[in-house]
Amino acid sequence: MDTVAVRFRLADVSGTPIRDPATFFTFRKVADNRQVGDQMQVALDGRPVQFTLPGSPDVLVCEIDPARFRFARSPVFFATPGTSVDETLRLWREPLAWAPRFTAWDDLPRSFATLQKALRASPDVTFFDRARPGRIVAPLLVKETWNGLAGDEATLAKTSLLNLFYRLDSIQEPIGRERSWFSFVRRIVAIGRERMLAMVDPEMLRLVNHVREHLDHFATDYEATPAGNHRPNVPPALQPDIVDMVSLKSTHRKGNFQLTLTRLRGMDDVLLDADIDESGDLLGHFLDLFKHKRTGGTHPHDIHEILVHQDGETPGFDLGYRLV
Repeated sequence: MDTVAVRFRLADVSGTPIRDPATFFTFRKVADNRQVGDQMQVALDGRPVQFTLPGSPDVLVCEIDPARFRFARSPVFFATPGTSVDETLRLWREPLAWAPRFTAWDDLPRSFATLQKALRASPDVTFFDRARPGRIVAPLLVKETWNGLAGDEATLAKTSLLNLFYRLDSIQEPIGRERSWFSFVRRIVAIGRERMLAMVDPEMLRLVNHVREHLDHFATDYEATPAGNHRPNVPPALQPDIVDMVSLKSTHRKGNFQLTLTRLRGMDDVLLDADIDESGDLLGHFLDLFKHKRTGGTHPHDIHEILVHQDGETPGFDLGYRLV
């Protein structure tokens, strides 16, 4: 019987060939979803994986289900006898199958100086948790305390903070283009798996309002978005002092972060609520290739994959951790 040769080159989002202990490959006919041949289990060692299928007039697709990466589907292909298929696919990590290995405080490169300065000025940072507010992560998140954070909640919050720092520090405010968005942070208030609360220089509020008032000049990179749904994120002790709130969201090409700023009665500083696209707009960009199950909100390891996918080849790219 004439056959079709199929070869897949599987890589992670950075382009590194994948190693995975048990990846299942299932070929199906697109027309009726019927399986073609047996499901095959392969231990991936970084080399391309190859299959020989019976030739037919059918259009096929391969379901790829690794142990440590997200389920994916190959591009569809014709099983024409005597032909060959050679596809390269990039897979996202399965969040719970990986753990962050953090760079020690004293080993962080100079590019993290702005974050370290903010953390030194931030006593009693709390976990962001609307159900259980006020729980302190540590008296001061520096040096050995930073290095020694442990437990799922603290680890996820630390990972998320590093993701947010990278994104907000890598993009300059669009008016003077002299400062990064993160440079306005004076003190970090709370951290969680999806967001950071911080007190910021009121100049940041002026800039955000300017962008919102002149969106026709900034529409390529920013859009106004309602702030009201972020009101419950303001700590309970500050709720009575809310004067007004504004929110600004970046577009996909700027990384899909959202900045919500709250002006508080009797305070010079402004409260910032920052997150990276928990609405899923950016994640949706990849849904044609990946089955993305979202439980408990956006996982910091998914944000890691987004940042590596977008910026991983930028000189000096460093998130302050890697997934192992």
